[in-house]
Amino acid sequence: MIKNRCLAMFALVSLLLFGAGSALAQGAMENSDPDIDGKVWTHSTDSDKRAFLLGVSNAVVLEYHLRTKHSEEPSRFVKGWVGAFKESRWSEMVSRIDLYYAQNPTKMSRNVLDVVWHEMHAPNRKN
Repeated sequence: MIKNRCLAMFALVSLLLFGAGSALAQGAMENSDPDIDGKVWTHSTDSDKRAFLLGVSNAVVLEYHLRTKHSEEPSRFVKGWVGAFKESRWSEMVSRIDLYYAQNPTKMSRNVLDVVWHEMHAPNRKN
């Protein structure tokens, strides 16, 4: 039962992230690396950036509700996402990521979710 739930959650999260990621990647087809990095991010439209973050947020909400339904603790990623963005608007989230890449032009190859995790989640972690 737990294995089926985990498999279903993984499939849904993959689908959500693939859909949002493919929206961003349309403008960067020459890049063979499927990761959404600073180059892809900075050349994406505001709408595409929000779509990517919405996809990740949907996955976070899904995990949160599945875990709480079964009396389990949310993952560190979910706790970090909520801590970093619970009071933020989509435009603020996009601006924070944009600002990171603007202030770190030599780190354009860094994955967007890596930036979110280390630069935005980490400062909000209590452990």
